[in-house]
Amino acid sequence: MGTVMIIPAKKQVGSSIAKEEVKKLRVAAYCRVSTDMDAQQGSYESQIRHYTDYINSNPEWENAGIFADEGISAVTTKKRAEFNRMIEACMDGKIDMIITKSISRFARNTVDCLNYIRKLKEKKIAVFFEKENINTLDSKGETLLTIMASLAQQESESLSLNTRMGYQYRFQQGKIIVNAKMFLGYDKDENGNLVINPEQAEIVKRIFREYLEGASCQKIAKGLERDGISTVRGNTKWHDNSIRRILENEKYMGDALLQKTYTVDFLQKKRDRNHGELPQYYVEDSHEAIIPKEMFLLVQKEMARRGTEIDCRGHRRKFSANHCFTGLVCCSECGELFRRLHWQNRGKKSIVWRCISRIDRKEKCNARTLNEEILKSAFLEALNSIIENSQEYSAVLMENISAVLSENTDSSENIDERLEELQQELLERAGRHENYDDLAEEIFRLREEKEKLLTDETAKKQYLERMTGLKEFIENQPDGITEFDETLVKHLLSKVTVFEDSLLFEFKSGFTVTVKV
Repeated sequence: MGTVMIIPAKKQVGSSIAKEEVKKLRVAAYCRVSTDMDAQQGSYESQIRHYTDYINSNPEWENAGIFADEGISAVTTKKRAEFNRMIEACMDGKIDMIITKSISRFARNTVDCLNYIRKLKEKKIAVFFEKENINTLDSKGETLLTIMASLAQQESESLSLNTRMGYQYRFQQGKIIVNAKMFLGYDKDENGNLVINPEQAEIVKRIFREYLEGASCQKIAKGLERDGISTVRGNTKWHDNSIRRILENEKYMGDALLQKTYTVDFLQKKRDRNHGELPQYYVEDSHEAIIPKEMFLLVQKEMARRGTEIDCRGHRRKFSANHCFTGLVCCSECGELFRRLHWQNRGKKSIVWRCISRIDRKEKCNARTLNEEILKSAFLEALNSIIENSQEYSAVLMENISAVLSENTDSSENIDERLEELQQELLERAGRHENYDDLAEEIFRLREEKEKLLTDETAKKQYLERMTGLKEFIENQPDGITEFDETLVKHLLSKVTVFEDSLLFEFKSGFTVTVKV
């Protein structure tokens, strides 16, 4: 075996371009502070001054720029505009070396850190970390760098975990964490508590009111756009999904479900819906409500009803609210709904209602085609028959009202007491790292039972309001009604069944009236 001679590595500084070709090394500096708070502002400005003086004081260096990001996390480089601009300048051959304070200032993500350094190393561009005294073009640079970058990543992961634990502690105390700037209807006071924004609250009330009156999310959105009402972000365009999220948000009734989402990947800052991966915390009456609980629960019930209606083919029926009779007119023969059509027959245009089975399935359904004017007239006739027999109907209404008032309704107080006991026991077990699955199941069951009680109580109140409202209506209409008003349909009518020679009108108060047509 021949003699082995070791040739030591040459110290690399900057570009490999010969010295006679490059008189000065083009050196850039990168600095960053991780928050935009006032306390860090001095650090940000002082870093820029430091590196400007540091580079300019070396006669062999030429200042290739100070790149500084302010108030942005280093966990990912995607949102660091100055960092990305600096890398682009390196790739364009405008920088020979980068100086930065430490690895944690450059990147806390090991993968990002090493990828960028290797990318720069291919261009013979050094990165010098002052705190760790590492030059990436040294032979030992990458080994030390891998170790240090991993430590920096662990530090970031630990910080993320501490932040999450802090949030969970606040959730356990019932403290709400919400960005009020993007929360329609609310602002925050000087103590961080949610307070109602009166102007925005009216928009929220309108959305809930119109939904209960039969409007779809899409129709509500179009109405807001038509009236020039902006979203909480200041946009003029409303989306039906945004309306739905508002209708589903329990905070509008004064409650708060905490930890709806959680961080899946702290490096990518990716968040996902919490489907039981982490505990959630429900705080009742945590702040002032915009929508009464009864109204909110009615909306949830109506949303569930619209989402579960099935047509005669077993398909989920798409909800539409384009007309006051939409979704109310039903076929006596096949049970399918009637659809509103613009019809032209023998050169004459008219608006009619036809069974969907006849339109879509092309199957034999003998349901009649119903002219809309006949439908409107029949509704007026049904309503006027109630008014003409007001004494008889009022007596029946009074009996129904008395019967409802005399019903015994279970109280949710016992459930609240048991829930409080279970919550305390759950926290104790969690503190001892013991299994609490059995407690969780009972809590979920009791919450569902409580919600059902509240919904039943709300339905009872709504029924009473309908009966009382109809009683007052028929008593205040001594002369009958001569003009059709679609608001009466929305407020009073529950269903219309179409028979061959008659229409059966079912009112929300429970009355039924048959009209020959």
